[in-house]
Amino acid sequence: MTIQTNTVSVLTTEECLDLLGGSGVGRVAFVGQTGLVIHPVNYLIDHGTVVVRTSPYTLLAENATGQVAFEIDELDSWLSVGWSVLVTGTCAPIDDPDESTALRALGTLHPWAAGNRNLFLRITPREITGRRVG
Repeated sequence: MTIQTNTVSVLTTEECLDLLGGSGVGRVAFVGQTGLVIHPVNYLIDHGTVVVRTSPYTLLAENATGQVAFEIDELDSWLSVGWSVLVTGTCAPIDDPDESTALRALGTLHPWAAGNRNLFLRITPREITGRRVG
């Protein structure tokens, strides 16, 4: 019996940015009142930052200012291959009404969750890293 072992390679920052693409679904990790929390979010990349859209009354909006982590990945468990990109940085609300209007006008950030999602949060990267397996 032959056991195949896949290699793990480190992605360059440029490869990570390509995988982040223009928009998609990822996860934001932050510290909530009871400890670490991870929430799935829709996102877009805007001038090298990650922007998510939420309601001002969510756990994310109330706790995700300051240091956060953001991750996207694509995995194929059948083939044992995949990749992940991790962005660590600082999250802050976008307070400028003109900037929020411009982000809305892009039409590419549509939250899956129902309700009024009129708060934009910006994650400014401190570090972007990634790995590929397979």
